[in-house]
Amino acid sequence: MRIRFRALVAVVVLVVSSVCAAPGYAGNEADVTYYRDVLPIIQDNCQGCHRPEGLNLGGVVAPMSFMSYQETRPWARSIARKVEAHEMPPWYASEPKGVFSNERGLTDGEIATLVNWVNAGAPAGDEADAPPPAQFVEETSGGWSVGTPDFVFQLDEPYFVDDDIYDLNISFFKTLTEADLPDDVWVRGWEFKTGAGSVAHHMCGFYRAPSPDDKPIEEVAAEEGAAGTGQSLGCIAEGAEGTMLPDGFGVPLEAGSTITYNMHYHKEPGEGSGVWTQPEIGFFVEERPVTHRVVTDSIGNTAFEIPPDVTNYRVGASRTLDQDTYVLTYWPHAHLRAKASRYTAVYPDGQEELLLDVPHYDQGWQETYKLKEPKLLPQGTRIDVSFWFDNSPERAARYDFRSEDSPGHGPRTDDEMALGFIGWAVEIDDSAPATGGGN
Repeated sequence: MRIRFRALVAVVVLVVSSVCAAPGYAGNEADVTYYRDVLPIIQDNCQGCHRPEGLNLGGVVAPMSFMSYQETRPWARSIARKVEAHEMPPWYASEPKGVFSNERGLTDGEIATLVNWVNAGAPAGDEADAPPPAQFVEETSGGWSVGTPDFVFQLDEPYFVDDDIYDLNISFFKTLTEADLPDDVWVRGWEFKTGAGSVAHHMCGFYRAPSPDDKPIEEVAAEEGAAGTGQSLGCIAEGAEGTMLPDGFGVPLEAGSTITYNMHYHKEPGEGSGVWTQPEIGFFVEERPVTHRVVTDSIGNTAFEIPPDVTNYRVGASRTLDQDTYVLTYWPHAHLRAKASRYTAVYPDGQEELLLDVPHYDQGWQETYKLKEPKLLPQGTRIDVSFWFDNSPERAARYDFRSEDSPGHGPRTDDEMALGFIGWAVEIDDSAPATGGGN
């Protein structure tokens, strides 16, 4: 069943996320020990999730703890096997390399260290060689991965996802009072908490400035659809982290604004499967001067239909920039049939540049790819976003969907999406459009 498969993906992913990019000692089998050589890698790259009360990355929660040798030792062979096969740590972009701040990967020496340790019988070594215990930001920030927010806005009342729910898309609204947010601010970062663990397929956040006609936000949203909920803060799904913007970049949050928590819940229905959920968003205020306003938008196609039993069906969308625009993040979003995604820039002179290539898309770990430095794309650049879908019986058997169906764009997990989210920014100018750099 699908939920069981997603849980298995999380286990496999997180078992081996214990070995991300960190200095390693290759050595030979006789030389490598846990306390001296392996523990530093685990501390720096996996204990943030693999521990009691570890990070919840958009619903992906580590299923085991690696806080001690006794806890790590039973998983040694699984770690070595996946790392040696270059299947882990979880990073699905092949290109470009070295440009993303959250890129994961292992050097040959790091892989050798882990494999040699396992081949030697995973020895503990001398505990006196162990580094000091690792410290984690969220231990002193209330569980927030990028520090303690200046403001946290939680849905006023918890919501119960009933036992009989399979797929549910629903929006909740919270209008900020003077006590919540007394003054207009620029924010430099934000982080979502779904409050629902793996039952949350994804969560999107929006902010809308106070309406001059005082029309209730529920009525505005019903009339205008997604546009009625305001400016997007992006979305998170399994694997997603908090967002922190570069110096000089920010998002305006006005006093009296309305926050929208747009939730997609997905689970196996059944007695006792219901859960309480109370989503929240934490904001980090920018006190320094802001020169660039950031907008999260998507380049997507909502008018497609995937034929039955195809293995490599492409869906594309494009946007041409009507002004110079800085790109900060990419987040390709699709569902079970999606197998690959690619972003390409076509410059005004006709030259092309690969912005992001995800040849093995996994809806069970939807990464936000964060550029180390804002990337300037000149006016007239066209951004092409492509998704490839596999609607074959073989994939259907693995992911639990019907290959004989012809899904199009839709909110259910059994539907599909082809949305290329982009975080971009333009210089602050009263004449600049507030919805991003495209037309």
